Amino acid sequence: MSTSGRGLPPEKYEWLQRKLKEFTLSPEAWISTLMSYGISADCLTGKASACPVCGGDDRFTYDNKSGRGDWVCRKCNDGYPMAGDGLQLIARANRMGLYRLMCELEGGAPLSSRAPRNTTAPAPKRKADPAFVARRLDGMWGSARPQAVGDLSMRYLQERVPGLSAGPSPALRLGMLEYRHDKKVLGEWPGIVARFELPDGRLGTLHRTFLDPVKPAKATIVSPDGEILDAKLNDMTLNPLAGGAVRLMAPVDGEIGVGEGLETVYGAHMESGVPVWNCLNRVLLSKFVVPEGLGIKVVHIFMDFDDIDPRTRQSPGVSAGLLLAKRLRAEGYTVVPHRPKLRGTDFADQWKSRWIAAHAAVPLATQARDVSRVALAV
Repeated sequence: MSTSGRGLPPEKYEWLQRKLKEFTLSPEAWISTLMSYGISADCLTGKASACPVCGGDDRFTYDNKSGRGDWVCRKCNDGYPMAGDGLQLIARANRMGLYRLMCELEGGAPLSSRAPRNTTAPAPKRKADPAFVARRLDGMWGSARPQAVGDLSMRYLQERVPGLSAGPSPALRLGMLEYRHDKKVLGEWPGIVARFELPDGRLGTLHRTFLDPVKPAKATIVSPDGEILDAKLNDMTLNPLAGGAVRLMAPVDGEIGVGEGLETVYGAHMESGVPVWNCLNRVLLSKFVVPEGLGIKVVHIFMDFDDIDPRTRQSPGVSAGLLLAKRLRAEGYTVVPHRPKLRGTDFADQWKSRWIAAHAAVPLATQARDVSRVALAV
């Protein structure tokens, strides 16, 4: 769920940012407002309690230390800490966007005059029946077509990673996918279905990249509130994801490369020639486990060169990659870290810039023939 509002049209985004800066409440009013949106008073005592967002016991603390309804959950974000202000807490606990929340709070009616909300903490999310999840994922994978030269998934990847010479991957398929938001189906879009496997070969989840049905680009999916939604989402999780990856290519001479995202690792492959796997995000990248039985001895880590996080004073992508490198070296693997040259970029960005610069003086017709040859050669 997105609560930042960054997918809004510019005028709505500017209005939201202004209102968020202007919004202030007294300590008493913060507690009243939070309770009116379903946050239990038991969570607002300043002591450790169950988290209203993830439902985990004894991990959430409301401290209002900056006067903004501040809170922290020690294991909310894939087992990592998460913190924010009271507005973010309301948005996450109620699965609503900040824009919608601010519209309600700015609506003019006092909270006490609105329909009463449940004032007890949300129950921990019920874990879906594993048999149901397995049927859902198997059905989605089975109904999708294996990736093929020239299909929409390959054309999308070749648009993001120009000149891509890698052939269709057995870990990727192309299917028609439902997009659900706030428990409602917004429609169907074509999409890349990526098979995320654990080190022992079990299925973890299917990752989906929703595509525009006409052009080789990510789909633009808009919620009823006007928020542009994420075009990349995991489906339901069958088994815990730590350690796994989307195995795009077979290892070569005992070497494999891992990175955060699909386009990123394909860009890294074009730069290095190393076969690559996709770990989906930096947290899972840091937890990657080398599977046994594949003869892997060398691991290349293709890190995103993110901007510095002011809280940690580190680049999150680089930090995750170095954390993985340290662990794998201790386990006896040869590790080769790679980082883009320009801060704020990943290897898809770097490869595309290099490819454009190399082809800038080449006539467009020749470029088109070159890309066609590459696509047909794989």
